[in-house]
Amino acid sequence: MFSRHKRIRGRRLQEYRARWFSVHPLCAECERNGKVRLATQLDHIVALTNGGTDFDQPGNRQGLCDDCHEVKSARDKGQRSARAIGLDGFPIERPADALHAG
Repeated sequence: MFSRHKRIRGRRLQEYRARWFSVHPLCAECERNGKVRLATQLDHIVALTNGGTDFDQPGNRQGLCDDCHEVKSARDKGQRSARAIGLDGFPIERPADALHAG
């Protein structure tokens, strides 16, 4: 399913990001999991490709850190994101790991 909404880019997107992060500086997913991490990505809660509305609708946006955004974007596309592996060969716990559950 594709959204009828056009993706915002350029200066307009940067203005949305600046306003959003000035009020909501933390990653929404990390906060839900009791962690504190700065948001770096302005995310569509329901992706445009899944019928979500654009950033003009405040109810469809959230700030996410890079790790949480990577996991959510992969999930939105029906994929799984790669887990980071440490030098010891074990998975590295990332804030977004909670998104893999379920």
